[in-house]
Amino acid sequence: MRNLLLVILILLYTTNAIAQIDNESLLSLPGATTTDINAIPTATIQEGALVFDTDRKKAYKFNGTEWKELLTAPSVFPKTGNYTLVAADNGNILTFNSSTDITLTIPAGLDIGFNVSIYQIGAGKVTISGAGGVTIRNRLNRFRTAGLDAGAGIVCTANNIFHVTGDLKVN
Repeated sequence: MRNLLLVILILLYTTNAIAQIDNESLLSLPGATTTDINAIPTATIQEGALVFDTDRKKAYKFNGTEWKELLTAPSVFPKTGNYTLVAADNGNILTFNSSTDITLTIPAGLDIGFNVSIYQIGAGKVTISGAGGVTIRNRLNRFRTAGLDAGAGIVCTANNIFHVTGDLKVN
């Protein structure tokens, strides 16, 4: 009986607490259609401005030159040969489908926090290498996918320093 009373009290307290959220205190972004957002002259927009796109049902932040979607889901980009990462790959997934071994090059200058996932979906292994000035680190000095369906993560942890983890083997 005592436990039942305790459960009832907790339920009443929780229900009461939720019911007390004031909708006037919720943060709301200004909303506009995609067309209206794109019509705003970029010279008049302050970097960091936020807007809710009522057509796409997504929030966007102005980065100083363009509107970037907040909380974007990663996209998958298939590759079939040697490839050099670019800033736009950040947060995405690259699949490598090649019958021969290929090289993924990490260039200098990618932002700290840059991260990408890679997957070998063909017979060709993916060797991860750094361009001039880039240091790649892995606890066991493994920088090549281990075989079919191997995956790896690449993260920039400091200026031109990248850590690689995953299903890797020695070159």
